[in-house]
Amino acid sequence: EYIGQDENAGKFREDLGIGNKVLFFYGGNIGHAQDMGNIMRLAKNLKDTQQAHFLILGEGDEYSLIKDLKNEWALDNVTILPSVSQNKFESILAISDIGLFSLAKEHSAHNFPGKVLGYLREGKPVLGSVNPGNDLLHVINDSDSGYVFLNGEDYLLETAAKNLVKSAELRRKIGDNGTRLLRQKFSVDSAAQIILASMERW
Repeated sequence: EYIGQDENAGKFREDLGIGNKVLFFYGGNIGHAQDMGNIMRLAKNLKDTQQAHFLILGEGDEYSLIKDLKNEWALDNVTILPSVSQNKFESILAISDIGLFSLAKEHSAHNFPGKVLGYLREGKPVLGSVNPGNDLLHVINDSDSGYVFLNGEDYLLETAAKNLVKSAELRRKIGDNGTRLLRQKFSVDSAAQIILASMERW
């Protein structure tokens, strides 16, 4: 597994064997609240999309579950790595193409994962699933900063992911919208505080 000190983006991609593939990045807690099986189903549905690769980075009580699913479903398009330092995390995010997140459908709160703000700050399109009634769905979709669906809408999630893989121009446009959303919706200070608070949980 890759654990490096100062590798650049090209070296990192080379070490993972992903070259110029479109990199879907999930970084953070790997637990029941996130429903990581949801992310793994997406990877399974994109198994035949040659240009797509998934990197899952973090730790939590579903770490062994996603390892097992990767093996059971023979997902060569998924790399799973343990937590890294904040600097390393940010450098990996910077060379990723799409930011992933997932919330279990049983959630009742209007949870706004700090990782989403990190994705917006880096200009990454956001792709994810939320619990019913979560305002994040409208915040992201209405601003065209990514694609957010209800957890369980697997086909919609898969279709959006494939569209993002196909078009670098679409990824760039949506990523730009995300940075604009961050400036409009959140002050720099409040966004930084939320991001740092969530980093501590990573």
